[in-house]
Amino acid sequence: MKMKPLVWPKIALPWLMLISVVHLTAQSAAPSHAKIQLIAEQTTATAGKPLWIGLLFQLDPGWHVYWQNPGDSGEPPKVQWQLPQGFTAGSILWPQPIRLGTGTVVDYGYESQVLLMAPLTGSTGRATLPSNIAADVKYIVCREMCIPGRTHLTLTPPPNGDWSRWRALFDQTRQLLPKPMPPGWKVSAESDKSSFVLSVRGTSQIRSASFFPLEPDQIDNSSRQAFASNRAGFQLTLKKSDQLVKPISSLQGLIVVAPDRAYEIAAPVISR
Repeated sequence: MKMKPLVWPKIALPWLMLISVVHLTAQSAAPSHAKIQLIAEQTTATAGKPLWIGLLFQLDPGWHVYWQNPGDSGEPPKVQWQLPQGFTAGSILWPQPIRLGTGTVVDYGYESQVLLMAPLTGSTGRATLPSNIAADVKYIVCREMCIPGRTHLTLTPPPNGDWSRWRALFDQTRQLLPKPMPPGWKVSAESDKSSFVLSVRGTSQIRSASFFPLEPDQIDNSSRQAFASNRAGFQLTLKKSDQLVKPISSLQGLIVVAPDRAYEIAAPVISR
């Protein structure tokens, strides 16, 4: 008998989201709210350069998957590559996320479509894409309800053999990858009992900004981030998470200053 997909309420019991997806998905049919493909940028690469492969998520309207720090609920997609001998895959590169949800539950993730790309290298310097690449992917897709899924993927060639379509997707995704912090920026954070004040000095051109924490349970994801600019730069006031139980030495994450412009930061934290 075919079993119905297992679903979780989106706002209830965030700790439930941490239960092993392996056990849950063994009981559930594959959800239809996310189409996932394993694609490659091209079939060859310059000697000494990696080939690029990626997981292309195409999501039904209103549904989302999660960033590497999912926020208040959920889990990011996880992949186990199956590669020919002599090839290794590097870490996934995560495009800048968006804030998802309202009220007291706010998550970080992606809607509509996202490509999670990773470099593929050969131990002998080979720069030709092998055809027998596969991946086992576990993920959670959510709207008001969350559905865990798992799928086995093999490499998908582009429609009609037109590799320009896949190359364009990789190029578009590179524009959304967080960049290193600009050389002129200096970042720091002050900690008091209830908040962090994140300061960025060395720029006077920023009119708005938001912070996405790399580590969970450091800031309250649903609270307003108060922005203030000055001649030297700008500040963001971030309410601490109720789950933060010990001091931290560095506040790591992304400063997003435009829909397609995010910078990686690691701000040393000092106590007031």
